[in-house]
Amino acid sequence: SSGINAEYGGSSVNIYLQKRHALNNFHLVEVSSSLWLAGWNQTEPALTNKFRVGDQLLSVNGQVVNTVAEALNVMEMTPTGVELLLKRMPLAAEYKMHREKESEDWGMQIRQNRLVDVIHGGIAWTAGLQPFSAEFSEKACSWAITQVNRLPVSVLCRSTDVIWDKINSGKTDVSITLQPSEFVNLLSNSLLEHPHYEDFVARS
Repeated sequence: SSGINAEYGGSSVNIYLQKRHALNNFHLVEVSSSLWLAGWNQTEPALTNKFRVGDQLLSVNGQVVNTVAEALNVMEMTPTGVELLLKRMPLAAEYKMHREKESEDWGMQIRQNRLVDVIHGGIAWTAGLQPFSAEFSEKACSWAITQVNRLPVSVLCRSTDVIWDKINSGKTDVSITLQPSEFVNLLSNSLLEHPHYEDFVARS
């Protein structure tokens, strides 16, 4: 079976946090007049399992925010709690694949965290994967793998072997979440400029 899972593809999520847990604990990036989540403080337990790389931040405490400065300003002005309205990874697609035995090839070529080719007639192809079917800024581009089995893959991951280990960990079943590589590049490049970026990288 194939296709985009209902949890992704832009469902809305409300998250409530104490001000001290929200302030300065997110790395937001402005892309196409919107705010996107590139990372968050992995050392802050209150943020665990609440966010995904590629989430779109729509509003803070009911106020629409389009810039990092606006988001920080609303968070700083609030006396106590912070309510975030997110769109869950609206640019993502999730594909589920199954093989009869572990020796079967998935039929994908991956370079670092990118899907670079899909073998015609193979498992990935049958599941609907196409290598350059992503779209960003109205142009076709490749896909980047940002989750495997719904666990995050570091946007800074440059090891093809690490990705394959995650894909093969489920033996005969896997789900892969993909986002446009040009978009993921913008997030990762911005994240690298953060002075403590190592603490903000979502990984598993």
